[in-house]
Amino acid sequence: MTEPVAGAGTMQVTASNGVTWTRRPSMTSTAEQLLQALSDLTSIYGDPGRQWNWWQEGRRDQEYDLVLQVVSEWDRCGPRRGSAGEKAALRQAERDTVGKDLDEDAHRGLDLVVNGYNEDRERLRLRLLRTQSDIAFFGHVLQTPASSAQHDDAERRLNSSRTAAAGLLDQLGDPEQVIDRHGHLPAERREMNLQSHMQCWRHPTLRGWATTQRRRFNALLAMPMPDPVAMCSECQAPAAWHDYDISLRLFQPPPTPGTQAGQLAQLIPGWWQRCPACTTYRVGHQWGGQYALPDFSYDQWRAMLPPLLRTIFTPSPPRPRPAPRPQPKPLAVIPSGPITEVTKRLEQAETRYPTAHVRPGSADGWEVWPAPQ
Repeated sequence: MTEPVAGAGTMQVTASNGVTWTRRPSMTSTAEQLLQALSDLTSIYGDPGRQWNWWQEGRRDQEYDLVLQVVSEWDRCGPRRGSAGEKAALRQAERDTVGKDLDEDAHRGLDLVVNGYNEDRERLRLRLLRTQSDIAFFGHVLQTPASSAQHDDAERRLNSSRTAAAGLLDQLGDPEQVIDRHGHLPAERREMNLQSHMQCWRHPTLRGWATTQRRRFNALLAMPMPDPVAMCSECQAPAAWHDYDISLRLFQPPPTPGTQAGQLAQLIPGWWQRCPACTTYRVGHQWGGQYALPDFSYDQWRAMLPPLLRTIFTPSPPRPRPAPRPQPKPLAVIPSGPITEVTKRLEQAETRYPTAHVRPGSADGWEVWPAPQ
């Protein structure tokens, strides 16, 4: 609600929480701008929809300062003198609120771990996610198989994976109710992973590509923000990326040297970094033999990617440089010498190239060139 108060240009606004704000003398922001700024204060640090394209260094703080600039033109609960540290105090209050929410989530998660965590169910859920990604992967292969042998093998694997997924789902029940060892449900992890995808991968990647790889930069910048429910619960990628064997595990530490995991990571590049919810086909392809689809190649995999993923993760190879044009050469070269010899050779050239032109050449000789076109 907006209402005038005594004094020229003085204005008061009552926010939705019942707090009254009075605009300071000589300030110009409107009531609508204040109410919008107050709303922004509650979302500017936690709403990925606002931050999705704030990839420039320091952009989030700049946006926050713009909001604080509007709020600083108003006094809460009637006129009061503003302090020099008002911006810092407001910023810290917002961060304290976020910190309090995180602490409450941590305590709630601890209670869930104590009362409900089951490692076997967590592993079963991951097997289900991998199998579902395999189903999608072989489905993509079947859209444009490279050969009849590949079609038959992909169809067999697709049906086998569907049977396996149904059995896993019967054992597991609702996969959305399976907590991890930290007490977080899948839906909660997806929201956290969307924030990490944006802040720890999207924004740094855009900054790195802004001046070096403009085609990839433009493609990534145009990517719409995924809905949190579309994110993977196990890594920082949208879940649909796993259907094409693309993972994004940003915080995976390297395996301990000398362990079985460390040895496998050396034998199979990319295995350790793969999300546990991603299709396992690439690992099988690297093993070869019965694990590899007949006639499956990198070019086929690249062709089946959606345009966005193809541009971001498989940039086009550099265009081959055109072969240099051959330097033009004269039809004949007549060195300098006695006039009779030079005249004789010029007559021979005229007989052979009747339309040619004669130009002075190097070493005081003559060159016979085709007539200008």
